[in-house]
Amino acid sequence: MEKELITKCKNGDASAFRTIVKSYNRQLFGYLFKLTYNRETAEDLLQETLMKVWHNIKSYDEKNRFASWLFTIAHNVAVDAFRKKKLPQEEYNDNIEFENSWRNNPHQEYVVNELTERLNIAVAKLSDKQKKVFLLRQHGGLSFKEIADLMNEPLNTVLSHMRYAVKKVKQNLRTQDAI
Repeated sequence: MEKELITKCKNGDASAFRTIVKSYNRQLFGYLFKLTYNRETAEDLLQETLMKVWHNIKSYDEKNRFASWLFTIAHNVAVDAFRKKKLPQEEYNDNIEFENSWRNNPHQEYVVNELTERLNIAVAKLSDKQKKVFLLRQHGGLSFKEIADLMNEPLNTVLSHMRYAVKKVKQNLRTQDAI
């Protein structure tokens, strides 16, 4: 199904593009939000990413996974924006609300929001490389090999970043529990 949609996109079918975008929109936004911690900035980066995807869809090599190509573009858009200092490095904003399926149960909503906030705070404390590896793996669903290629790092380095990221997130969560 995805391959057919991509073929249609390459032929200029905007409807097929909307369908593909819809299936990846939440993951891409989540990844960009976790990099920026700013809803408006993440939305702007998402739009810029989607424009680049649309303009470059003909260059997509179908031998590679589409998700990898898509997240590579999102990653590069974010890196470019940080380089150009278009993005403020803001502290975690606890007023951000995400749509989720827990909205009908106040207790579950509270628990999910509390855990999400704690995890976001823990992830925000990671080094840039650790955070990128962690988010690309968790939000992008990319393999470690794909992340290594994207970041132009050896596979073992990426695996090391992930191992330390997980270790630090666990430590940060334990520290939050102690408070």
